Amino acid sequence: MQGNLLNTITFSEMTDLIRRKWVKNQQMYKPVAEQMFIVDPIGKGQGNTKRYNEIDTETYAKLKRQGEAVSKASVGVGYNVTMTKKRVGIEIDITQEMRDENRYTEVGTLITSLTHFCPQREELDATHRFTFGTATSYTDMDGDTVDLTGGDGLAIFTTAHTLKFSSLTWSNRVTGDPVFSQGALEAAELLTTTDILSNFGESRTMEFNTIVTGNDPTTVNAVKQFLNSTADVNQNNSGVMNVYKNKYRHLVLPRLATTATGANDSTKRRYWFLASIGLMAEGLQAYKGVWEAPHMVALPGTGNNMEDAHRDVWSYGTRSGYGFVIVSGRGIIGSFPTS
Repeated sequence: MQGNLLNTITFSEMTDLIRRKWVKNQQMYKPVAEQMFIVDPIGKGQGNTKRYNEIDTETYAKLKRQGEAVSKASVGVGYNVTMTKKRVGIEIDITQEMRDENRYTEVGTLITSLTHFCPQREELDATHRFTFGTATSYTDMDGDTVDLTGGDGLAIFTTAHTLKFSSLTWSNRVTGDPVFSQGALEAAELLTTTDILSNFGESRTMEFNTIVTGNDPTTVNAVKQFLNSTADVNQNNSGVMNVYKNKYRHLVLPRLATTATGANDSTKRRYWFLASIGLMAEGLQAYKGVWEAPHMVALPGTGNNMEDAHRDVWSYGTRSGYGFVIVSGRGIIGSFPTS
């Protein structure tokens, strides 16, 4: 039986005469996607939105001729994105009969702890910023449209990002969307040398330090072999140095190859990214705003707001409030093979 009201009728196994050993085999995925974001504590009294702006300057000094005024540097406020708070929660109810007659307190505690619900939803929403990164929006499991655009109004991964003060464009999507390989990685690395531009169209640099994949075994094993081999993975000669050994760390996002509801989607299993993360202002400008950290609401008890005194039912609940935005695709390069 299943249900969201714990009572002795629906869940008679917890109160009947038979003695049972309860087994919980599956484990939740450990949340890791937050590592892709700069965490920005916001808290109460700060409204329900926050804006993130780019700012740029020119790069080079200009010739100062004798007796003439020195040139002035241009400074510009670039693109911006606005983060909007999203609040999630869940509850489960338990009758007084179940509270009084349940033989298995450890099972009741497991069910009413609710500790995983909000962190797991945050993990899914964070991951889907990259899962659906070639689109400008997607419809989430609640039926809401989620805006995925960066400050330029385009998808985070595209071949023709615009610049605020230049007619040039730049790309952060590997041509042809190849599966992970040395050649594919080198194609991504080439973009780090040609397509990291300021809003004035001038060349910039970022430290790309992480390869990001889903949990597809073929892709994961290819990355591990690539980064950990002592010799060049494409050579038979063991004396040829592997120049990629320990060059990047490998981050696995278990929910990357999923639908909007979190179900498996095999067409996305070989997605991979080269990213500059954990470097604050000098890396990927992806932000997680925290208005309300995951927490249990007031524990139910006789006479408080989590008790329905007319039905003798206690409600256990959890809540969190957060937001995700990516200001620009600078700092991450993606490949999206579908087979």
